[in-house]
Amino acid sequence: MTSSAWHIHIDAQLISPDFEAFATRLGFYFQDFLHHEVSAEPHYEPTRHLTYHPKDATEFKTLFEKLRRYLIESPTAIQGYVEGEFIPLDQDIEEKPFDATVPLPCKIHLGDLPLGAFREDEIHISLLRDSSDPLLQQALKDMGLYAAYLPKDVGVATIFTVQGSRTNISALINPLTEYLTRAGGGVRCSIKEERIAEYWVSGRDIVMPPVIDRIEWL
Repeated sequence: MTSSAWHIHIDAQLISPDFEAFATRLGFYFQDFLHHEVSAEPHYEPTRHLTYHPKDATEFKTLFEKLRRYLIESPTAIQGYVEGEFIPLDQDIEEKPFDATVPLPCKIHLGDLPLGAFREDEIHISLLRDSSDPLLQQALKDMGLYAAYLPKDVGVATIFTVQGSRTNISALINPLTEYLTRAGGGVRCSIKEERIAEYWVSGRDIVMPPVIDRIEWL
């Protein structure tokens, strides 16, 4: 399990130096993604990504409220959004050779999130890009998850993501976990559910990543 059941992320295309300094004083740190790593793939990573893992719900609420108050008073401090998440699931997947005979459980069809709306839930599947089996990584893309690439001390991690309603994410958690467990192929692989607890968006014109339109079970 994760060391913290709470996360706060600041995802911005533009961020003011003053707000950046304010957030880092609160303990946030930059964890920027690699951009346009594979240009032919759909990608939705923000230009700047700051993160913090509160130790409990009390710290989560306190920090999020400080960010919210700052941004209400200085609404142009970022172009983007702040998301506060509760982590009910963070499961490591045992490392073993990839088994290509394990069938894909589903095909996820994505659609646009309406302007002004925000996702309810998401799944992240994380693994090391360069040492995990390429066939597993392609299988996750074939199912409809999209990838972002995050530098870490142990190498570049690929973060496969799907977002949507609580109902759709809940339907996917067990089938995706079972697929990863049976198929193998991932190095330092884990699956995580992140439920939205709080959010702030700089404007209704902010374009969000796509969400699940429907799930086609195979």
